[in-house]
Amino acid sequence: MSLAWQAAIAGIILGSAIAIALLIHPALTRIGKRIAAKTTTTLDDLLIDAVSRPLFLFILVHGFFLALTSTALLDRWQMYVNKAWLSTSLLILVYGLQKVAKAVLIWYGGEIANKTGSSVDEKLLPLVRRVVTGLIYVIGGLMILDNLGIKLSPLIAGLGLGGLAVALALQATLSNLLAGASVVADGSISVGDFIEIQDGPSGTVVDISWRTTKLQAIAGNLIIVPNNRLVDSIVTNYQSPTPALNVFISCGVSYQSNLDHVERTCLEVAKEVIQHLPTSVAVREFQPLFWFREFGDSNVNFMVVLRATDRAGTFPLTHEFIKRLHARFAQEGIEINYPVRKLVYAPADGAGGQEEGVALTSPTPPLRPPLSAPPVP
Repeated sequence: MSLAWQAAIAGIILGSAIAIALLIHPALTRIGKRIAAKTTTTLDDLLIDAVSRPLFLFILVHGFFLALTSTALLDRWQMYVNKAWLSTSLLILVYGLQKVAKAVLIWYGGEIANKTGSSVDEKLLPLVRRVVTGLIYVIGGLMILDNLGIKLSPLIAGLGLGGLAVALALQATLSNLLAGASVVADGSISVGDFIEIQDGPSGTVVDISWRTTKLQAIAGNLIIVPNNRLVDSIVTNYQSPTPALNVFISCGVSYQSNLDHVERTCLEVAKEVIQHLPTSVAVREFQPLFWFREFGDSNVNFMVVLRATDRAGTFPLTHEFIKRLHARFAQEGIEINYPVRKLVYAPADGAGGQEEGVALTSPTPPLRPPLSAPPVP
């Protein structure tokens, strides 16, 4: 057969492949979409879109290589043509598998993840997509290298040593990456929660990425916390299990006060504050609590418990209660003592009994003020 006939046959084969790709492939795609439209799931629609372009490339590539093998001009290089054919086919296969995996994950995130009642799978999907895509490309690349006759054993050994060096260099980054996956999978911290890290910052969570967690502090600035620090610390989540939290306010009154009257007054003020503030600040269904705590150095100390709707509500609730309680104590004649010290000293020469000193104010009272002083010789 002459070279002209061989070239003509090759041209016919290539033209047929192009015609099949341009005619049959769109027809099959339309038929597949028409069938998929009758189903209740979107998985088949996504799969058709995923395989359409790889199928188009597959038809063109096979037509091109069939055209090349139909001539005798490339007989001496036939082995290399076959390797190139198989490698290109594997590359298209890897491309198609990657698109199919992406379509399946998109379908899962759109239809299944919303019905699980948990946000863990939705947060893990981007990481799973990256891992699956990487595995497909790595396996496909190794198959292509094996087809080209490249020995994989030295390459794998080199990759192992190189991977160890990279792992050591990226130890902090990998630690944050795994910690981020742990935070997302655990689900104990979510965007919008107000958290406080032990011996660390506090703020509202605005973003949880794979390396860091970003907090917005009360002052308004942005705090970036590495995920490994977050995992290794004790974290208080003020939004869990409910956003509402108790507010403990401590105070004290003079030893001369009527304690029953003090208790009634504090509870009345607490109820007034709860009714005065909006429901976005104070929980009105909560009944305030009152306890006397201890006999202090200068006062009988007590505690009042109220409940705020969230962490932000604790500040106006505390502010309003302290302001109203101070005014009410002044109105009722209830005294909050300054720190005082009472001295008892020896009588003057020739006088009987003892004289009692007056109460003296002291800006820094001792922890255990003496009840009496030894007599002066």
